[in-house]
Amino acid sequence: MDNPGLAPYDISGYQGIRGKNYFELDPVLLRLTESHSRSLSGVHARAMQDHLRGFGKLASETLDELVEACHKEGRYGEIVHYNRTGERIDEVRYSTEQKLVRKLAYDYGLVNLDFHPNWPHEFTFFHKMAMAYLANFNGESGYTCPLAMTDGMILALKEIGSEEQKKMYLPLIAHPGSDSHFMCGQYVTERVGGSNVAANRTVAVEMPDGSYRLNGEKWFCSNPGDLWVTTARLPSNTIGLFLVSRLKRDGTLNGCRLLRKKDIIGTRGKITVETVYEDCEAQALGRVGHGLANLLRYVIKTSRLHVAVSALGMARRAILEARAYVNVREAYGRRVVDYPVVRRALAVMEIRQAALTVLCFWNYELNAKSDPLALLLTPLLKLASTVHASRTTHEAILLLGGNGILHDFSILPRLHNDSIINETWEGTHQIIAEHALKAFERPAVQRSLERFREEVVAESSSRALLLEMSAAAKGILQGDRSEQMDHRLSIAQFLTDFTALIALERELRSGPSEYLAMVRDGHCELALRAPQISSANSVFRRPELSVLF
Repeated sequence: MDNPGLAPYDISGYQGIRGKNYFELDPVLLRLTESHSRSLSGVHARAMQDHLRGFGKLASETLDELVEACHKEGRYGEIVHYNRTGERIDEVRYSTEQKLVRKLAYDYGLVNLDFHPNWPHEFTFFHKMAMAYLANFNGESGYTCPLAMTDGMILALKEIGSEEQKKMYLPLIAHPGSDSHFMCGQYVTERVGGSNVAANRTVAVEMPDGSYRLNGEKWFCSNPGDLWVTTARLPSNTIGLFLVSRLKRDGTLNGCRLLRKKDIIGTRGKITVETVYEDCEAQALGRVGHGLANLLRYVIKTSRLHVAVSALGMARRAILEARAYVNVREAYGRRVVDYPVVRRALAVMEIRQAALTVLCFWNYELNAKSDPLALLLTPLLKLASTVHASRTTHEAILLLGGNGILHDFSILPRLHNDSIINETWEGTHQIIAEHALKAFERPAVQRSLERFREEVVAESSSRALLLEMSAAAKGILQGDRSEQMDHRLSIAQFLTDFTALIALERELRSGPSEYLAMVRDGHCELALRAPQISSANSVFRRPELSVLF
């Protein structure tokens, strides 16, 4: 007799969205790619679109399967301290699957397409970050955090590296044919503080040949590999920025001792370690006395830009997985998607995702043009995108019910853990919100924001709300400084909603879109009801604006 409990049911053979081209599944990215293409020649635009479509296919098929395979117990990276003859090597060894993931992404040009001889066009910032976005549909994957650090390293070498450093290291980390696939790291955090880099206790002493010797420790060393940036205190009591290679020029191991792997809850595909420097050879990167400024300008800023888009990539995958599941799953005689509360939950996630994605890619455009508004949007988006990703992955897990908490059923638990890690990278919420508030107080930032607001307000269907939000923004600037700091997170949420509305209106001005128009209208509704805004009402000091809160 057949066992009725083992008969096929509604999710038999369920695969989620694996194998469906990520690029083609994303209406916002498709629209933004179309908009960006207008600034390119026809040949360049078609080449970029084909390249993104090709990566969307690669990521949804081969990379998705490999990433799943290397995120299982026994397949994570490990530290090998000694070789067979007892010599210290402190080498990180990854599984075959993880090494192949890195190689495929590196060879596709995710961070180094401008070094590929067969790519005859400019490698635009939009193109690079669109690929980073698609890469994170698979979670951190073991390489998207290293990708960000490698991108920062390439930028730092280009901008402040010596000619000798460029000649020595750019072929290693960027050129096709290199076998160092995203093996650049950041060794900044110490036990005495993460964001408070000025409290570093590692010391640097200059040698007669102009190199430095470092002694100290680093508590979070992300992606130990071939080359990394690090910080250390100079005799002048300032913080310097340095380049460190795993091996000395003579091929022997440098004075960096890997102690142990950190047992962190997410981003486990690439390992994070603790280290001790013992007369570790290093080179100054840029003017040695400008270490903190250069760290922020080239390394931290690049990481924050990547963190925002990586969070949005993870959130987008979560929404797609949740939608795919509730469309086939049944409960109490109905498809789960047919319940109004489920449709509303999906709609809210979709609206927030689309609004933040449009804002994020507008920020990349502003960064490329060095517009002052980017000084505000970069920290805002690091905060808002990571909070959105953690919330969205959590909601998606709940929509899958019991299956949502199973690591071997879907990617959602790993996406959620990776999203939480993203919230902590490059500054916690309170610190990032403070950076955003300080940027907002700059006159140049205010002028830029007002200019963009004026450009869209006349023809906008959300004209009344834009005017009220603009007035509220001015009210923030007139408020008490200590009260502003107490409500910095609420203010950051308000500024995100305000700038996202401007970004949506700007995109709609470039061409009609029924989808983005609905997103714009939904975003206005959510902004009006946001509890984060209402809790900060006293800061705005404008009772007549109570309708907003």
